[in-house]
Amino acid sequence: MGLFSILDMSSAGMDVQQARLAAATANIANSRTTRAADGEVYRPLQVVVSGEPGAAVAAEAGGAPTALPVPVASTVTAEDAAPQLVFDPGHPDADDRGFVKLPGVDPITSMMDLISISRGYEANVRAFDVTRTLLQRTLDLWRNR
Repeated sequence: MGLFSILDMSSAGMDVQQARLAAATANIANSRTTRAADGEVYRPLQVVVSGEPGAAVAAEAGGAPTALPVPVASTVTAEDAAPQLVFDPGHPDADDRGFVKLPGVDPITSMMDLISISRGYEANVRAFDVTRTLLQRTLDLWRNR
């Protein structure tokens, strides 16, 4: 695996963390939203990461290069997140029994996700910086020959 492919992987990792950050902040911002623009309860977002081969290449033990998957993030609505029913008969969106539907978002879990996202992003930035420094030192050695 070359140093440039490490830069590509670190960059892709930062893109994934950025998508996770956008989804987590949208979920936290809408955790108490009773109605979305379409009149339904807000559906929490989640990030799905899949691999697309071809961008990064590594050599196997036999020397033949093989494509490594580069993570690609897409944001989708969480279909399995059931809305929470909260008893609040004075709320304008309460049903006949006095219950209000709130999104199935746990703000505490979402805040913990933000810490994980921050650390993941920092790790990718650090790997990127170390690789960039190694490349710079290699070029400096080559120039000073």
